[in-house]
Amino acid sequence: MSTQDARSVRSRQALLDAGIELLLRNPAATLSEIAAHANVGRATLYRQFESKEQLIQELAIESLEMTSAVIAPVKNRKLSAKATLEEIFKAVMPLADKYHFLLSIWNIAEKDDEVIAIYNQQLTELASLIERGKKEGTINKNLDTSWIVCVIDSLIYSGWWMMGNTGMSAANASAHSIETLFAGISK
Repeated sequence: MSTQDARSVRSRQALLDAGIELLLRNPAATLSEIAAHANVGRATLYRQFESKEQLIQELAIESLEMTSAVIAPVKNRKLSAKATLEEIFKAVMPLADKYHFLLSIWNIAEKDDEVIAIYNQQLTELASLIERGKKEGTINKNLDTSWIVCVIDSLIYSGWWMMGNTGMSAANASAHSIETLFAGISK
């Protein structure tokens, strides 16, 4: 890798890191503020990201990929569907410390085809897990799978919101989400 390429990679990562840090505190932070926080010039910023929307979409992709990465080991453990869901909540909630700002600006991220493709893949995998739980008898067969997927997605959203806005711990957000989910969909 050339010196120029290495510098470009470092600048891009500095902008992504600064974007996360500033957008966590203020979702309305400007690209100029993010560039200044990253100690990167405006010209370098615009070579990396043409707009704030593009930066947000990149951060959304990073968030979704991180979510997939923390869930992968859970899926590989051959647990029951119920235990897998419980472990997924425990794995995903700590990501709020880094990505909960996306909740307030998702309308920008969802305009990106790659973001939506990754997100839809995650929802499809979750639906398969729900179907497995129905076959195992731990999830109510009378409830629509899409409904349960939406409930789980909402519980993750709620947990992240509580962590970001009230200081709830990841452990408490996970526990509350698990209790709420299984009190509502268990037989």
